[in-house]
Amino acid sequence: MLYYDKKWCKISYHADIPCIQLDWSGFVTGEKFREACNAALSLLKEKKASKMIANNSQAKLVSLEDQKWMNEEWFPQAYAAGYRTSAVVESENIFNEVAVKNIVNKMENGKFTVQYFHNLERAKEWLKEFKVELV
Repeated sequence: MLYYDKKWCKISYHADIPCIQLDWSGFVTGEKFREACNAALSLLKEKKASKMIANNSQAKLVSLEDQKWMNEEWFPQAYAAGYRTSAVVESENIFNEVAVKNIVNKMENGKFTVQYFHNLERAKEWLKEFKVELV
């Protein structure tokens, strides 16, 4: 079911996995980027979800300022809400791929499990099979 529908990001919930999926498109920064991330956080809390898919296949770049915001503000809130596991569908844009890996490398080790994919369906399959252990 689609919960957030903007040109730059669509957010949906898959009850069968269960997980939240963010489909990023193009270049988005600042207020729009944070609005989408916070919409995902609200949905994560509402559904008591611990898994997310970041479909970055059509994304262009995450600014350094937004990377910092994600690591310092968003991830701690998401972790407190129960977020533990991500399946990341890699971008065709090398700059986005590097930015996303930079974000993941700065996440607190041991708190999150992240797996990278080139295919959305495989990412969904992996998340469906993955069992989260809440600590």
